[in-house]
Amino acid sequence: MRAMIGKGLLLALCLTFAPVMREAVDAVLVTAMLMAVIVSGLSEWLSGRRMAFLPATVFCLVAVVIGDCRLFLPLVAFDMARLPMAANHANHPNRLATLMPAIVRWLWVLPLIPVAAEARFGGVVAPAALLITATCVGFLMGSDSRDVPVLSKALRRTEDRLRESSRSSRIRIADLDEERAQSVRMATLGERTRIARDIHDNVGHLLTRAIMQAQAGRAVAEATGDAVAARGFGALGTTLDDAMTMVRRSVHDLEDDGTDVAAQIEDAARSFAASAGTGRGLEVRLENDVDAAPAPVSRCLATVIRESLANVAHHSMARDARVTLRDFPAFWQLVVSDPGPAVPSGDDVDPAGAPPHGMGISDIESRVRALGGTAYCGPYDGGWRVFVSIPKARWDTDGDTRKAPDTGTHGIHESHESRGGRGTHGKAGA
Repeated sequence: MRAMIGKGLLLALCLTFAPVMREAVDAVLVTAMLMAVIVSGLSEWLSGRRMAFLPATVFCLVAVVIGDCRLFLPLVAFDMARLPMAANHANHPNRLATLMPAIVRWLWVLPLIPVAAEARFGGVVAPAALLITATCVGFLMGSDSRDVPVLSKALRRTEDRLRESSRSSRIRIADLDEERAQSVRMATLGERTRIARDIHDNVGHLLTRAIMQAQAGRAVAEATGDAVAARGFGALGTTLDDAMTMVRRSVHDLEDDGTDVAAQIEDAARSFAASAGTGRGLEVRLENDVDAAPAPVSRCLATVIRESLANVAHHSMARDARVTLRDFPAFWQLVVSDPGPAVPSGDDVDPAGAPPHGMGISDIESRVRALGGTAYCGPYDGGWRVFVSIPKARWDTDGDTRKAPDTGTHGIHESHESRGGRGTHGKAGA
């Protein structure tokens, strides 16, 4: 559009030169104008091609002979200035071929030589000076029209690169912020777990020993008939029991806060292959809606996932498995399933037709049952499915219901003991 506007202005300027140059408006002038318009259109159409210089070159050669064509040299000079410059090839075998584009771009000067000569010897300088000036202006406008699109395109490319770089930088900064926040969170969780472990290993043992000593002292006092000492030891035992209850609750709270449920589940779903010891590729599709759960529940779910996926790797020919966790208002639900079929093995078949029930399945059921839940392991839709449901009522944060199943005076050791349990993998038992 910029080039068309410039050509229109130059054509109007050329038409005003007719009375100034004292040229009669006749058929020759109209023909010259039509030739200039045609040459301009052909130059625009051939832009970027090898023969783009030909129409303007022919017009300049004709203008050397026909004076009326010189009036439209500004329009033709505009198109000649838009011709592409050849690259500089120092080792090109034909140096003339490399210079031709530059020579053609300045060919509009040739018809101006007769104009300058007529002005020098004819005494009429002003019209010739106006035509020469207008032609030079047309050439400059064409150069500007040629360079502006190139520069605009380069500017747009630079802006695009800057925007892409800025976007990449923002994404990288966001990733770094997320990694830093995750590192801080993991460090905080680790510190809470360490504190819970220290309380469990140190304070818990001391309180347990103190409770046993108080009970022993009370038994001795009652045996010797010392009622005052018996009441004192009883009060001391009650106080120590309360202290044990508070410590137990604090340990559970710290352990729950120090447990990253999503990380445990992700690790259980992704790292089972190494423990399974198989080279067969197995894709695990994980859907986890559980954002938070008590530490014993989180450990139980992670262990069930490991056991179940190890069973898939050992006892199924499936190439994929699905792990689904749902957080319902009243219970947590875990489903681990594979499409099968099972690996042919005499050990996996019960003569009575009952589903196999090995040590791995027993371990899953016992762990879930210890938390008050239910587990079903058996064939499903041609494959195998492990279905686990754990109620939330036991983990009510009000009162003492957050305690683990064993609520005796030694209950503070239960979480440590539950960590050591690892069932034997396999649907049918190893």
